[in-house]
Amino acid sequence: MSDISFWMRWCARFTDRFERCRNCVLLALCSSTALAVAAQTAEPTARDLHTFACVAALEVKANDLAGQIKAGQKDLQPLLLTTLNAGAAFIGHAYLQGDRDEERAQNLKDAALQAHKLLPANELAALQSGCAQEGGKLLAEADFIGRFVVTRLAQRQMKKLIGDLAP
Repeated sequence: MSDISFWMRWCARFTDRFERCRNCVLLALCSSTALAVAAQTAEPTARDLHTFACVAALEVKANDLAGQIKAGQKDLQPLLLTTLNAGAAFIGHAYLQGDRDEERAQNLKDAALQAHKLLPANELAALQSGCAQEGGKLLAEADFIGRFVVTRLAQRQMKKLIGDLAP
């Protein structure tokens, strides 16, 4: 009879431990899910806003340059490629910092594009110039693989913008 009571107590303790362990695992899963959802819906940081303000400003400049190139000013192609490299460097840097939600990034960029429409031309030009310099610095600081990916992205974007006129 004592063997049966021993095994019954052992099973009861095991079940209690298993329940506690299972509850801990469930709590950890719920917590990590809540943190992931909170991270996705978190307000953008100042760095996020700056990054996508620069991406949007450089996109506006690239579109303007592409229009001028298509109109016959082919000597602007190196400036277009430099601008596209700077914009791609911001995107690559944001990606490496963990910003991988494309929908969120697109929304931030769209909001920045709308804000740029309200800026006077001289302020937009100053923003574009500063962002181009900062993007160039980000590209220069990137490792070989990062520079390769960014330049390939910029070249593909240039091909999209000006088509057969691209070198």
